[in-house]
Amino acid sequence: PFVSSTLGDVDGRRRLTSTIAALRSDLARSLDRPGLDTPDGGDNHEISFTRFGPGAMLARHVDEHHEEVKGRAGWSRPTRRSISWLIYLNEEGWDAESDGGQLRTYERRVPSAYPVGSRDGDLQIGWLKPTSDDPRERPVFLDGRRGGVSGKCALYVDSDDGGRNVYLTKEFDADPYLLLTSDFFVQNLLITEHNLGSRFHYLEQPKSGLTAYLKADPGERTKDVAPLGGTLVAFDSVALPHEVLPTASRERWAASGWFHERQQPAPAGGRIIL
Repeated sequence: PFVSSTLGDVDGRRRLTSTIAALRSDLARSLDRPGLDTPDGGDNHEISFTRFGPGAMLARHVDEHHEEVKGRAGWSRPTRRSISWLIYLNEEGWDAESDGGQLRTYERRVPSAYPVGSRDGDLQIGWLKPTSDDPRERPVFLDGRRGGVSGKCALYVDSDDGGRNVYLTKEFDADPYLLLTSDFFVQNLLITEHNLGSRFHYLEQPKSGLTAYLKADPGERTKDVAPLGGTLVAFDSVALPHEVLPTASRERWAASGWFHERQQPAPAGGRIIL
């Protein structure tokens, strides 16, 4: 166990815990996320050691999803993952070309014109691609509590001045539309204005038997991070798809975790979609 006082290098873990706590406070200030800067506890920080044996990998994913796409578990916890972090603990001499194990991230080719990840508790689920008329790439957020009712949803982006929500869709039910859908469905059935609908792309396509056949997002580019010992990586848990490439013949070690923020409270007067 990470907190055990009888196993391994206790002083080393304490120093690591202190360093990570300082990182958490720095990120809360620099990212203007005051909800991050809270004492560690079971509901606001996950931390562990991870080992990937030879040949191990982790398929593309994001670390957090909107409450409404998680079914019964969506509203069951008071917090959600906000920032993912890891520190590689591999021995010297790791060669990414021959040893593998890189973290592959799928970042945007064009920097977002607006803050990503979350907006007043509404999590991001996609992008509006830039065009010649609107060269800004815009994050798309899911409002899953229209009228204070869980499961009554709509998609929106920020207004040009960032002061209000501009809704792209009429209200729709989370079940089944958010559980079995694709870019094509959102572009042509949920977003009624074609010029806007054609720009939509999911952050991460909902997984189904068709996932492998869907087109790649041309707005993405890959960036690989070699798992060199002592390297710190931190990124938004909602907005950055990523995967772990297979290791070759060596074990890949890291300390990893997620800083949490409070998620939206369950609607007091509405139904909860199970």
